[in-house]
Amino acid sequence: MKQLFILTLILCSTALIGRTQNNTITIAYIAQYKAIAMKEMKRTGVPASITLAQAILESNSGESNLAKNHNNHFGIKCKSDWTGAKAYQDDDAKQECFRAYDAAEVSFKDHSNFLKNRPNYVDLFLLDPVDDTAWAYGLKKAGYATASDYPKKLLKIIDDYELAQYNFPELANEIEEEEASANVLADTPVKKTPSDTPVNKVLADTQVKTLNKPLGIAQKSSNDNLAPLPTKQLPSIPLPTVQKETIQKEVITAVQTNQKELVKIDTTKAKTTSEPTTITQPSYNYPEGRFRINQVPVILGKANMSFIEIALKYNVALYKLFEYNEIKPSNLVEKDQLIFLAPKKKVGSSSFHMVKYNTSLHEISQLEGIQLSLLKQYNPSLTDTVKEGTQVLLFKQKDNSPVIKKDNSLLFNKRKK
Repeated sequence: MKQLFILTLILCSTALIGRTQNNTITIAYIAQYKAIAMKEMKRTGVPASITLAQAILESNSGESNLAKNHNNHFGIKCKSDWTGAKAYQDDDAKQECFRAYDAAEVSFKDHSNFLKNRPNYVDLFLLDPVDDTAWAYGLKKAGYATASDYPKKLLKIIDDYELAQYNFPELANEIEEEEASANVLADTPVKKTPSDTPVNKVLADTQVKTLNKPLGIAQKSSNDNLAPLPTKQLPSIPLPTVQKETIQKEVITAVQTNQKELVKIDTTKAKTTSEPTTITQPSYNYPEGRFRINQVPVILGKANMSFIEIALKYNVALYKLFEYNEIKPSNLVEKDQLIFLAPKKKVGSSSFHMVKYNTSLHEISQLEGIQLSLLKQYNPSLTDTVKEGTQVLLFKQKDNSPVIKKDNSLLFNKRKK
């Protein structure tokens, strides 16, 4: 019995070490190829998250035979129109023909062209370019893979490694400056200030070279074998010196958009979205730092916390914070509230939200990580004020008319997966 226990322990330890090593390899793989994935998204419209997830899955994070020996990271077969180099190995049949490339980057470009130019993938490009779920299932439907669980595998990889952060269009203009931006932020720490002190006063003495670095950009990989991305010097953008007594009256230059213009925010007019006066302020119990709601990264913003400080800390364009959370621009967080760092989803993780206190539709959209505009479409009979005990739909019903069961309870159509 003791020997069996020891053997089981050894096997578990071996499996754990293997998973850790695989995880390290995958993280290094993402760091090496995320730039080309983002460039390809700008060029062709294929989501960077989908490109990276497919590459990780198809090439085993670059460790497969096709990837190592033939630079084929997506398992693309020759097809009748392929005129380039070829490689042969067993797959669905013996000694099938696969495309071979001179470099991995060529494989990534050919993958984008393969999806963009073949008629069976046309419908993919009608989808929301940041809707990972729709793209994952669309690929399966179009015939990219035969495995029935292919979409779930892709979505798990996207979720595990937070690949959705690379889908934002503004990333494409900053790829070459990525390392330089990371170094600037690393060399310019943001001082922590009391909640009643505007962060602008602290930042006024510091030149911040970039404010709209994309969400979650990884720091320089520890893998010394990875070639660094090309960089170029970023221009300095000094923040204006703002006196404490006039900070609520002046326009704050906050964030550079598309490397050309700055988004200006008038803090005298900016407030969060209007909410009914009868709603109850919830008491939140969420972890510190970044966590996830409905698979979307989010933090709990504290009252009087600066939105600029949040943008700097989590590397999100300031104007995007307001867009993602469907609120009007503001200098400080007005009250404790959830602040999403990426676009909220189109449907909830569950079918319904049961309202536990008088609240608003906006509050529910934040609690469930679902877009407010769609939440209103799913619940056309609800007003902005939602009373305790109300059941709020988090998806669009195929038939909005309920079916009466024998026990007089309501039975709604099940959500299609």
